[in-house]
Amino acid sequence: MACESAAARQVARQFGLAAGTVRAIDKRYLERWAKNRRKPVLRQMGVDEIYLGKTQKFLTVVSNLETGEPVWFGQDRKRETLDEFFRTELSGMQRSRITAACVDMWEPFTSSILNWVPECRIVYDKFHVMQHASKAVDEVRRAEFFRKGSVMRGLVKGKRWLLFSRWVNLDSQKRQLLNELFRLNRRMMKAYLLKESLDRLWTYRYEGAALRYLHQWIDQLRWQRLEPFKKLAEMLLSHLEGILNYCRTPVRFGVVEAVNGNIKALLRRGRGYKDLRYLLLKAQRLASLKTEFVVMRKAA
Repeated sequence: MACESAAARQVARQFGLAAGTVRAIDKRYLERWAKNRRKPVLRQMGVDEIYLGKTQKFLTVVSNLETGEPVWFGQDRKRETLDEFFRTELSGMQRSRITAACVDMWEPFTSSILNWVPECRIVYDKFHVMQHASKAVDEVRRAEFFRKGSVMRGLVKGKRWLLFSRWVNLDSQKRQLLNELFRLNRRMMKAYLLKESLDRLWTYRYEGAALRYLHQWIDQLRWQRLEPFKKLAEMLLSHLEGILNYCRTPVRFGVVEAVNGNIKALLRRGRGYKDLRYLLLKAQRLASLKTEFVVMRKAA
């Protein structure tokens, strides 16, 4: 139980044991716990990856969007990685129960899902789409940084994090900083407003209304001369089905980010994990107990 709130090395120091011994005891306890608990049905799955560094590179994370817990970890982020999950972890009956999969626009994941679960609806993760919008804002910022003179460069410098922030999350002082920038550069203001207004797309529950809003949003770009946003619009239209699938099969977008946040917290606390099975058990236990690492209240 001590390992649920502290790293193995801290527990080892407390009880005068070797860290490896503590990890072995903890893993045995978690294996017994996992064996005796009822395994939740997987109907809505989330698939994402976490970057572990130059050596291990990527960790593919499959989550249960209804329970908010990780289901499986796989090394790397190839199609073969996710193929292994479907082949080794799920029976044909279990695969047939999956109705929706929330993913980013990484094609290998989409291909694997459509191959193994052809009736499943692919829903593109809102947070990943908005990351592309933030990237478009950043490209406009960089262009203006070099296009304008030294005065503008001095004003734009250091504002990158503000431009990525939602307006509703900023206090009055930070809003004032952004307004000062917008008064001197209308392109930056237009780019920021376009990014902010795109978020509204996921407030629509009817497919026709969402499609109408997206076309209206794209129509705004006609005279703006913002090339990064034109490229963003092309990307949205090429992935339209997966965006509109949110209206057909709503999923909880925030769960994937919450699960990833919990895993990253475990990795920081444990200074990395060589045993992926042990890491998965730790993450599942934390999710089931709703401990301080589980941030489900923030899930959309």
